[in-house]
Amino acid sequence: MSDNSNKEKSIFKKLTAFPYLLVLLALLMPLANVSCSAKDDSKPIAQMTFYQIASGVNLDETVKSSALNQMNRMVKENPKILDHFKTQMPNYPKMEPVHHLYGIVAAIVLAAVFAWIVPLASIVMGLLSMISLWSLLMKLSQIGATLGIPLLKVEGGVGLYCASFLILIGTAMNIATLVRPMVIARRERKKAKKG
Repeated sequence: MSDNSNKEKSIFKKLTAFPYLLVLLALLMPLANVSCSAKDDSKPIAQMTFYQIASGVNLDETVKSSALNQMNRMVKENPKILDHFKTQMPNYPKMEPVHHLYGIVAAIVLAAVFAWIVPLASIVMGLLSMISLWSLLMKLSQIGATLGIPLLKVEGGVGLYCASFLILIGTAMNIATLVRPMVIARRERKKAKKG
């Protein structure tokens, strides 16, 4: 391989880390949208970012006022609902912090670091973090049923889709980093056979 080709490969390998680092910014956007499933075109009543979920969401601050008024009315009409909420969430209206979610952030940072060192490890860490993000969404969707409010519908937000897309871009770049030397070596072998 020529020096120019090695320089291009080195630059491309360094650029491979950027999509993974941009995932950290994507997680600042809403990861999950909570809406009322009774209506097909219902607008979100709450939007939570990854970092809010990890540090503990305060429902009084996150839930929109109309839905919050409805929830407060339910509690006033039937005080047993508050007891049920508190058995599911001891610090109601604040959800418990989920500190182990910062492990996903660590996996994303490791994917960015490994992109410079071992692209295959970067692919694995990136895909594991994406799977973890989607499984987090699945767990969040079960909260409505746990609280006894089956009408709540949890869907992926812009942040989740953006993070997944960036992880897939990083994965594609890592695959290109792994495959390119093999393609160049094959071309050189073909040239050597012809020459």
